Amino acid sequence: MNKADENAVSQNKLVLRPLIGLMRGQAPEEIEHFVIDEIKKHRRLRDDAVRLEKSLEEAKECTQLDARRAYITAMIAVHAQQTVVSTLLDILGYIPNGAEESVH
Repeated sequence: MNKADENAVSQNKLVLRPLIGLMRGQAPEEIEHFVIDEIKKHRRLRDDAVRLEKSLEEAKECTQLDARRAYITAMIAVHAQQTVVSTLLDILGYIPNGAEESVH
């Protein structure tokens, strides 16, 4: 990815510049591998956050603070991972076929 491409990727959105450097020189097939793995990780984190949100709704008052903290921590991880996925997809320039395989 050249400097103009880097600017196009990062204009008006949050990107993880270190990922741009890490992927520089990688073959598209190799980047696809990382994209698919990170999408799967994002989905696992999202599922965990949904589970924690449900447990927050069911938590007794005495455990609600801990449940809320766990949920917030999970959501931070989900949003951080979304930035990873978004940056990698921007670098790759398309959604790889294997990304749809684990959609539920």
